[in-house]
Amino acid sequence: MQIDPRHLIQLATIVQCGSFGAAAAKLNVAQPALSKSMKKLEERLGAPIFERIGRQSVATDLGTTFARFGLMMLAAEDQARAYAQHLSTGQAGSLLIGTAPSLADNLLAPILSDFLASHVGCRVELRVGLLAELETQLSTGQVNLVIGPARPLSADLQLETETLADDMLGIVCRKGHALTRQAEILPRDLEAQRWVAHSRGSYLRMQTEDGLAKFGVSSFDIALDTDSTETAYKAVAKSDLIPVMPRLPTVLSGHNDAIEFLPLDSTAFQRPIGIVQRASHPRSSLELAFLRQLRRAVQPAGGAG
Repeated sequence: MQIDPRHLIQLATIVQCGSFGAAAAKLNVAQPALSKSMKKLEERLGAPIFERIGRQSVATDLGTTFARFGLMMLAAEDQARAYAQHLSTGQAGSLLIGTAPSLADNLLAPILSDFLASHVGCRVELRVGLLAELETQLSTGQVNLVIGPARPLSADLQLETETLADDMLGIVCRKGHALTRQAEILPRDLEAQRWVAHSRGSYLRMQTEDGLAKFGVSSFDIALDTDSTETAYKAVAKSDLIPVMPRLPTVLSGHNDAIEFLPLDSTAFQRPIGIVQRASHPRSSLELAFLRQLRRAVQPAGGAG
């Protein structure tokens, strides 16, 4: 049996309003048309949904039962309308975000916490991984935004990047390390150190090797190879190991009392942070609201680094 959902909504409105005339006015339809719709519903159900009591039409038990279904539809319609309004104003919806490990912990975690507190109708899926993995997830629609190093992108991925902050890499060591007391650091000084290195094949590892080679370092002794930036920070703070780390996440990491950057800059260590997305992806109101909050948080921090 197929029932026109509009008839259920009309039935619920009649029961709510208490008369055909009041319901017709609320629904903005002619009363004869409304009566005709109720006749069609009765024919479909095969039983009366109204009975005459004096001069009034009163819903039968069957009419009251089906009016409740109409009320549920009205409630769903109101909820859908409210949700659509929240979507249009960026107060509801889903954020599908990918990011690098260092940015997840030290940059995005507090920003997302504040954002979710002020956007109670929204939901976030945060995927953390190496840049190549995130770009694959982005190109296949598993995430809609990637917050990470804005490296040159392959044209066939059809991705586009917006620069968020002009970050750089730097060599990090514990406070009081012997290298911090040198007026000038030479390639041989770095070759004599033991290193914490990032995962082989990661973009940060490739930038590290390229930057050190351009500075004149022909080899470096890797003592610890890890995906975890937190492990790298803690290892450096407790030893003479040194790694190459992004400056902005390190500034925000909370480890500044124990570690510091060596006075060594290189154009090969430039590493702008960007917002990467599919070129064809239209940003939702929720994404735009999140990105506004992200920019406000990142740009002052980037300037301070």
